Amino acid sequence: MTTPLLDRRAFLIGTGAAGGLLIAFGARPALSAETVPRSFKPNPFLEIGADGSVTLWAKNPEIGQGVKTALPMIVAEELEVDWESVRVVQADLDEEAFGDQLAGGSDAVRSNWQPLRQAGAVGRTLLVTAAARRWGVEPASCAAERGTVVHSPTGRRLGYGELAAEAAALPVPGKVVLKDPGQFRLIGTPRRGVDNPAILTGRQIYGLDVRQPGMLFAVIARPPVFGAALVRFDPAPALAVPGVRQVVRVDGLENPTHLLPGVAVVADSTWAALRGRAALTVEWSDAPKEGTADLLRAFEELAGKPGKVIREDGDATAALAGATQRIEAVYSVPFLAHAPMEPPNCTAVVHDGRCELWGPMQDPGGARGLAARVTGLPPAAVSVHMTRSGGGFGRRLMSDFAAEAALIAKAAGRPVQVVWTREDDLQHDFYRPAGRHHLRAGLDGDGKLVAWTHHIVNTSRYAFRRDSSPPDGSEMYGDDFPAGFVANLRPEYTAAPTRVPTGPWRSTLHSANAFAVQGFLDEVAAAAGRDPLALRRELLGAPRDLPYRHHGGPRFSTARLRAVLDLAAAKAGWGTPLPPGHGRGIACHFTFGSYAAHVAEVSVEAGTPGNIKIHRLVAAVDCGIAVNPLGVEAQVTGATLDGLNAALQAEVTIAAGKTEQSNFHDYLLLRLAEAPRVEVFIVPSREEPSGMGEIAVPTVAPAVVNALFAATGRRYRRLPLRGQVG
Repeated sequence: MTTPLLDRRAFLIGTGAAGGLLIAFGARPALSAETVPRSFKPNPFLEIGADGSVTLWAKNPEIGQGVKTALPMIVAEELEVDWESVRVVQADLDEEAFGDQLAGGSDAVRSNWQPLRQAGAVGRTLLVTAAARRWGVEPASCAAERGTVVHSPTGRRLGYGELAAEAAALPVPGKVVLKDPGQFRLIGTPRRGVDNPAILTGRQIYGLDVRQPGMLFAVIARPPVFGAALVRFDPAPALAVPGVRQVVRVDGLENPTHLLPGVAVVADSTWAALRGRAALTVEWSDAPKEGTADLLRAFEELAGKPGKVIREDGDATAALAGATQRIEAVYSVPFLAHAPMEPPNCTAVVHDGRCELWGPMQDPGGARGLAARVTGLPPAAVSVHMTRSGGGFGRRLMSDFAAEAALIAKAAGRPVQVVWTREDDLQHDFYRPAGRHHLRAGLDGDGKLVAWTHHIVNTSRYAFRRDSSPPDGSEMYGDDFPAGFVANLRPEYTAAPTRVPTGPWRSTLHSANAFAVQGFLDEVAAAAGRDPLALRRELLGAPRDLPYRHHGGPRFSTARLRAVLDLAAAKAGWGTPLPPGHGRGIACHFTFGSYAAHVAEVSVEAGTPGNIKIHRLVAAVDCGIAVNPLGVEAQVTGATLDGLNAALQAEVTIAAGKTEQSNFHDYLLLRLAEAPRVEVFIVPSREEPSGMGEIAVPTVAPAVVNALFAATGRRYRRLPLRGQVG
């Protein structure tokens, strides 16, 4: 592999175009003796003290996806320091210094790979240059090695701390040489999360742990029915509750994911605030009281009409009409909540023309923008401090809770922490959209797949948030499988109007669409008398790259998708005998630039979640270079269990215009004793890293329903499976 050589202009242009880092690695003037720095900080990501200490800044929010470990590992690798000697610090929001700091779309490692390598290499290059100047030798005769610079011919050695002041006085080089991946010592080795010791000992600070002097607490009464507007309220009963200080009107914003209307009760404690909220008298406007049954009827009615054609290859209608054999099925998925263990919360203070936010968030830039909007301050006057998050799963991409905190803190004139209860979280979430998938396929006389149509009717996220983009943009990708593999293909989409809040969820559209596509593909295999794995391999065909215009594009490789299929199948013993009543199912998917496959082995057993006993779940993934294999394994395991819970028992139902579920007694999550072991296999790769946080969710549900068919001969096309099996 050719060692990359990056110049400053190419680096700045490339990262700017990608929405990544924009770092001014400009030359600096020489420093006088009086201004010699005590540390060396060539860019925002690293600092080396005169004592040799190494501090690395983690730029993106840590929501459990492991980026607080993985991203600094990239810098440390190119800087050439021992990981054990590094201190990692969570950065505050500073997009001018760090570039985009979003945690979403499984993009953190992928988009930061080259910029962070560059940042580390700049530091290493300056330290080597400083040592060479002190020794009066050529930099090419020196090498960085584990926090020191060594002069190879003589064996002389200087620690980074000894060189910090001299390195800080040097102009930043216009070009730096990055390591060849074959030289990596740290990247690709398993490392435990940098926060693990603090988490295990209870010292980790989450959003709910934030405390500020004189801080008050607030809870909010939100619309009891989706779409209702605040008419009037009487604050007196709430103000009569001991400890309640203030009642604040919250006017919603046009985009409901930014801020919903409500009435906030501000108090000395959360208990007092909750009691005050219970005492409030609030009048809300009428709103249509739709329910799940109404939506299902609407889905079916809309499915009978033509949708928006997303892609058209060949003539699917004619090919279906002329097919020797036709297969047709309807798959459906429910609304899903995020249910992070730490409910939404945020602390804010507004004073002296500034606003400060502390909290668990996935989009700190969005939080800053909303805080500025509701306080009337310029965005530059808003500071955002990111705490570790107790889960996110897409919920914290909406920053409504930050807007609430800023608005109420301004009204209170004191620091305020807005707290959501579990009931608030589940009943006022932005849910993964529910939908109906109508699929048809045609086989020719040789059993070859010649036609495929897929009509999705669902509740569009873009439509709910009143996005300028078309509703299908958040719900269906024309390049997703089986695009490129069937000569006559027509995916189409219809948005179903609803007031039910929707938003991103871990692998949002992929978790729904891959369930339908990969489940239906097994039905096609059965109709053709083919082994499900053999049919998938045949469709993928010869190794080649196909265009992919969405998450993880611009291309995807049939060879890499086939490799994860083959790896999962081999590790699961595909084709080998099983005990009576057991069945295996397989599924694969590409998005976020990564490839995943699952094989599930199941049987029907009463008393298990959904009456389905999961004997094995084998996952294979290809995410390019696995920066931290232990982190990748953790992500695949967690995503697999999320996907399994969604397949077996998770469901949000709507009645009379509101969510029926209110806590974990009726919104079910897998318990530890119910969670099967997940076997994770990572394809070795020298490709650049790609997305990992979501790719292992979409293939779980179809692998399970395909395994159920193999075990029982029955097709299951509706999620969750709870109440259908056994």
